Amino acid sequence: MRKSTFPLLFVLVLMMALSLVFLIPSGAVTEEAESLYDEWLMGDEEYGAKIKPEAVLASAVFSDILPSSGIDPLPIDRTMPGKTPVAGNYTENGYRDESLIVEMDKQRMYDSDVYIAYVKVATPSQLRTAIAGNKMSSERTNTTSAIAANYNAVIAMNGDYYGKVATGYISRMGDTGRSKPSKTMDLLWIDELGDFHIIPNGQSEQKAAYKEFTAEHEMINGFAFGPALVVDGQKQEMRKDTWDHAVVKEPRAGIGQLDTLTYVLVVVNGREETTAGVTLAEFADIMHQLGCKQAYNLDGGNSATMVFNGKIFNEKAADERDVQDIVYFATAVDGE
Repeated sequence: MRKSTFPLLFVLVLMMALSLVFLIPSGAVTEEAESLYDEWLMGDEEYGAKIKPEAVLASAVFSDILPSSGIDPLPIDRTMPGKTPVAGNYTENGYRDESLIVEMDKQRMYDSDVYIAYVKVATPSQLRTAIAGNKMSSERTNTTSAIAANYNAVIAMNGDYYGKVATGYISRMGDTGRSKPSKTMDLLWIDELGDFHIIPNGQSEQKAAYKEFTAEHEMINGFAFGPALVVDGQKQEMRKDTWDHAVVKEPRAGIGQLDTLTYVLVVVNGREETTAGVTLAEFADIMHQLGCKQAYNLDGGNSATMVFNGKIFNEKAADERDVQDIVYFATAVDGE
């Protein structure tokens, strides 16, 4: 950090952190924000000097929402929608009830518009997936916004369009669609606790990983697209000989886990005069800057769509594209 910019940055971050006291009822918010910010300033070994103020503040926003045994989980059933959200719980930039908190943000990074949704849930069942058709084998497609509306999604984004490829361990809300290791694709498995497991490409390695994983966990959702962007807090190097369009600036979509039951959805607009999009290396850097412990690339291009409160959040010039599946978060409490 340049010394000349430090006082201004300190004042801005401190003002933002203090403002959270009036927005969020928990007194623990300020303490956590201050602690994380101090660690960032000092370059703490656990967090590293690269943690950004926006990641620190995002963590502070969520500090008053914790997993709760008092909230019943939603059914692990891909045909079942989430509970109906309460319209009055939406604000322009978020949604909040006793089971779910969503904070929306837009940033300018790498000369592109980056749309971010920070999400924390009370139960793992609120991280959900849905498909356009009735069966996993269906080739039916629909828009992200239409699928999201069908399943009462508070926040949603496109998935991996799993029907485009023939490999991968594909699962949607516990419903297995395919179990084939991939020679070239990194995989993402989400377990019954809502934790992310990123499996590097390689057929023999993925077979062994699947056996080990299923001995301890249940696979709720499994994706085949990639590549891995962040693994165990480490930003991943992009091999242009392995990943198509790795060095091309494109619209991107990805999902990351920040902490226990705490996630981030990110969409980068591209192919426009004012927002070019990002390379995979740049996208990995964005997810790392946002504080992801694990982060995974999903279907990009014009598929990259984020829907909040029934509307496309990442406003773009191109018409919304039909996709096969979505990732979404739902409330677990009865609304309207």
